[in-house]
Amino acid sequence: MKNLRSTYRFRFLLLLILFILLALGSFWLVQVMHKNTEDLLPKVTRTAPDYFVEHFNYVQMSPTGQPRYNIAGDLLTHNPGDDSFDVQKPLIHSLDKEKPPMNLRADRGKIEDNNSKVHLYGNVNADRPKTPQADNFHLKSEYLLLLPDDDVMQSDQPVEMTLGQSVLHGTGMDFNNSTRVLKMFSKVHGVFPPKPR
Repeated sequence: MKNLRSTYRFRFLLLLILFILLALGSFWLVQVMHKNTEDLLPKVTRTAPDYFVEHFNYVQMSPTGQPRYNIAGDLLTHNPGDDSFDVQKPLIHSLDKEKPPMNLRADRGKIEDNNSKVHLYGNVNADRPKTPQADNFHLKSEYLLLLPDDDVMQSDQPVEMTLGQSVLHGTGMDFNNSTRVLKMFSKVHGVFPPKPR
């Protein structure tokens, strides 16, 4: 009789363990089945724009709360892949009262690195009106890199600049609007009329 009870207990424990394993296996299988297929696949980088704004005007503020510059345009498109913005017909105006005002326009632009780099393409024009401290300034090129936080403009393309009555042509330049220091890198030639007496 004792052997019979031991046999029944052994069979009962064996069946209990088997049912527990089946229950755990079923739970695991349900969890695997409920996992979203997208979670198992490698992430695909999104290349299509995720939003756009027509006829926008964006104002960048300084850390003290003063307006520094604004960027306006016909169309702003956000690219989620690199968190950049494409702009059609960008217009950029500096608003910092401590620096000479500068206005830029182009056919199209690209804004990168949290608004710290603005690439301007096609029919780029930059204008700074005459001030008591500086002559009028005009720049024409097909490409310009604007670093608005540093108030610097750079290009590796041919540029034509008018500074007062002087006209400069060259390929490649670096212009700091704050310090009014201009560097031109190659094929530079210019016309400097004599100053009136």
